[in-house]
Amino acid sequence: MQMIAIGLILFQFATFSSAIAAATDVTAVSNSDDPRPSIRSADVSKIIAVLENKIEDQPSLEKTKKKLLTLNDRQTRLITSLSDRVAEQGDTMGASIAFLLVTVLITLF
Repeated sequence: MQMIAIGLILFQFATFSSAIAAATDVTAVSNSDDPRPSIRSADVSKIIAVLENKIEDQPSLEKTKKKLLTLNDRQTRLITSLSDRVAEQGDTMGASIAFLLVTVLITLF
């Protein structure tokens, strides 16, 4: 019963977040004075650090890193916040769920 509830929550989250991302996806204009590229780089580094600790299969890790570079800022921030939770909580149920969400979001985006 608990697994069904978790599955339904994940399905709703994935459906809802992808619908919002599709509806609000805006292309940013590049500006050399914009601090976002450095923030984005730091966010991607955080995500990669968490993935390297959790993913042992090197080809999958490399594929995931390439996929991260295709995500927009909003998607990257969402995955970074979940990765921060994984890093902070270690081996708890909350961290496991956050990591599951990270993998689902990277796959869906």
